[in-house]
Amino acid sequence: MDNYVDLPEKIKKHLDVLTKASGLPNNNDSKNLIAKNWIDKENLFTKQIESLEMIQINNFEKNDIRPFLLLTYSGSLISGTSLEDDIRHIEYYSIKLRSDVPEIVIIEGCNFIDNINIDQEAVFTKGAIKKTSSLYKIAVCEDSVSLDEQNKRIREAVIFLTNGFVKINKTLFFKSGEVPDQFTMKSIVKFLALKNNLTQKQIKQILEDYLYMIECGMLLKERVPIGRLGKLFIKIKPPQKARVGINPSSGEKITINAKPEMYVPKISFSKIIKEKAGSVKIDEEK
Repeated sequence: MDNYVDLPEKIKKHLDVLTKASGLPNNNDSKNLIAKNWIDKENLFTKQIESLEMIQINNFEKNDIRPFLLLTYSGSLISGTSLEDDIRHIEYYSIKLRSDVPEIVIIEGCNFIDNINIDQEAVFTKGAIKKTSSLYKIAVCEDSVSLDEQNKRIREAVIFLTNGFVKINKTLFFKSGEVPDQFTMKSIVKFLALKNNLTQKQIKQILEDYLYMIECGMLLKERVPIGRLGKLFIKIKPPQKARVGINPSSGEKITINAKPEMYVPKISFSKIIKEKAGSVKIDEEK
């Protein structure tokens, strides 16, 4: 499949730049890999926006109070909170092809110089990043959604998409089964530190304290909520008598020792997580 040839010319121009910067050989095979990478990101963006009931628009006025999410042709993501006193909190995510976590630039008390439009650069009033590359997509929520809920949806979309883009990038350089684990504690700490403008040491301490509180609650026989994921708890497992089983690796019969009654850890997943898990396509999961 020739992913590159079928794309519009204006997208090809941006992908040519990405191919040269990727470190891959500058040939048609590399261009097709980069094109597939870009298409996968576009699909992920579109599906995430749809699942959060956001809409795509062609232009956005600088005085529009709604928060926003921008996708550039180069694959960068820019998010902004709702407008308050003519300023916003803006986050710029540059998802490099060979990076474990995105590069993040946070701009406080900022807005656009002028209204922004598809196929044009967005220029900021201040900050380390003066302007974006050309915009490919602009996404916002409907006016009927409360601003608090809009800000929440933008924040969730950013976290999902930035991590999703990093995962898609890894397919360019690693074979299936060789891709390094992105969701290690180290990578999570680094991402959260960058996103929240804190040190990795501060984030690590907060996470360790949080996890220890959950552990303590469980051991005190409480049902401990872990946000939208559900609840953790321990439950008594009845005693098990000795029995004969089958060794799964050899197929031979073996004796399984008796076990006394004991507490075991359990998790009760929330309805929202069950629904989201059920919506994941089997072929994508494989």
